[in-house]
Amino acid sequence: MKLRDDGETGDEFPFERIFPVYARGTLNPVADPVLLDFTNSSYDPIWDSIREEAKLEAEEEPVLSSFLYASILSHDCLEQALSFVLANRLQNPTLLATQLMDIFCNVMVHDRGIQSSIRLDVQAFKDRDPACLSYSSAILHLKGYLALQAYRVAHKLWKQGRKTISIGTAKPSKRAARIGKGILLDHGTGVVIGETAVIGDRVSILHGVTLGGTGKETGDRHPNIGDGALLGACVTILGNIKIGAGAMVAAGSLVLKDVPSHSMVAGNPAKLIGFVDEQDPSMTMEHDATREFFQNVAVAYRETIPNGSSVSGSCRERRH
Repeated sequence: MKLRDDGETGDEFPFERIFPVYARGTLNPVADPVLLDFTNSSYDPIWDSIREEAKLEAEEEPVLSSFLYASILSHDCLEQALSFVLANRLQNPTLLATQLMDIFCNVMVHDRGIQSSIRLDVQAFKDRDPACLSYSSAILHLKGYLALQAYRVAHKLWKQGRKTISIGTAKPSKRAARIGKGILLDHGTGVVIGETAVIGDRVSILHGVTLGGTGKETGDRHPNIGDGALLGACVTILGNIKIGAGAMVAAGSLVLKDVPSHSMVAGNPAKLIGFVDEQDPSMTMEHDATREFFQNVAVAYRETIPNGSSVSGSCRERRH
């Protein structure tokens, strides 16, 4: 079964006879002058790639052709397709997919920042996550990517004062937190982001990360993560502290103090163990230090702290 450009299969039964109108989207954002240029023009390389991937997958696996048509090929732009996928993921018996799709799409097509973010995020997943086989697989299947986009819509609604609908449209998301662009939320499982947390651009966050507070204090009480930082699996960062740009926090670390830019910390509680050469370790995802690096750290540790007492940032060996 092959898909033609007009959305039909080439058989006597076009998709329009199988799917209700809402499966193809109820909005026509291409006609909206507020849209970003690449949704008004024919040049949107990521959306073009997603459509081409979906067409190839439909040809290779005909049993998935209806799913791929409803989710991707029937839509005019990435905003529509993503709204459809999110709506069907988050619907419940009292908040229907049709209602959610209208909410998501109306927000996305009127916000240039979100339009940019959803594309930079999907590029981040494609570049940094080896499990992400294609752009289309990210928007269809990767819950970390979908959770990010649900957050972006909910955050916009929250800022507009529509807090009740914000909570209803993205329950897993922290609506008041501020999250930058080009984010990798790997796996998306067990991640907790406090409502006053700030996450910069190009940050990579692995599963089990907690950006939390230290008690019942109010106000700005959660971490600030700098651009290009890499947070390993099951990292816990507590309080209104700053993780510097390009810093790397090793898996399983408990961070209670500020972390300098382009440094590496590890342990419980986390200690400074060196500095990294990469401008943005989040982009390379190389969070395994070399054997020589740790040998140098061990030597510096013994020389600086002969009695084995606590070290707090005295080792400044550079990673090679």
